Amino acid sequence: MIPHSENSDPPWHGAGLSHVGLMRSSNQDAFVVDNGLGLWVVADGMGGRAGGDIASALTVKVLLDHFQGLKQRGGPAVFKQDNGEASVQLRRAFQQADEAIRGRAREEPALSGMGTTIVALVVSSLSPLQLVIGHVGDSRAYLYRGQELRLLTRDHSLVEDLLARGSISPEEVATHPQRHILVRALGIEGQTDPDISQHAIQPGDILLLCTDGITKMLSDQQISAHLSHAAHSPDEACKDLVAESNARGGKDNSTAVVVRFF
Repeated sequence: MIPHSENSDPPWHGAGLSHVGLMRSSNQDAFVVDNGLGLWVVADGMGGRAGGDIASALTVKVLLDHFQGLKQRGGPAVFKQDNGEASVQLRRAFQQADEAIRGRAREEPALSGMGTTIVALVVSSLSPLQLVIGHVGDSRAYLYRGQELRLLTRDHSLVEDLLARGSISPEEVATHPQRHILVRALGIEGQTDPDISQHAIQPGDILLLCTDGITKMLSDQQISAHLSHAAHSPDEACKDLVAESNARGGKDNSTAVVVRFF
């Protein structure tokens, strides 16, 4: 691989799209696509809570500001291989976003209780190509490789905890009456610890970050069908995922960020 420099195009392209859906009056999702930084973020404000749109917008802004600040202060846009700095900085950015949400709620009591899910992806090494994923809540990251779709995150939800303990079956997850309850979210005291993981990336890999407005409307097979076209256009893949989510009911805001590596 030819090393990336400030004057060359990075070996990836990401795109994103968000839509209010067909049954909500406002869009509480937010996202960031910054191909220059190698940073992509999706957040979903807590549904039914005051200020969900503020929490998600504030979160993506904090993450973007954090990584832009690192670059402006002379830090690397892509971190050194295996030194763990990308994971450290991603966790730190999550903490800053959590603090920002709580601080805003203290300033404006009407926003008390607002929160957001988040899933973020940052390139951590170019040779070999690696990335770090962090998430809190039920916004997800998927890897599409060789026509196979693999979930890279585990939902921080009550039903996933019940499933892990064997209290319910996989078939019960989709219809469980408490399937919307999250056990972790930014802005909620004691429930903000992110899961951070590192992944090796191959040319041709496609990463999808999305909110539950996508995953609750589309099956893995339907998601895979749209990502199979992302090698030609991540932009079109985002449009297709959102459009089909709406065609199948559009019960929630839907946001997709698709990144193709080459």
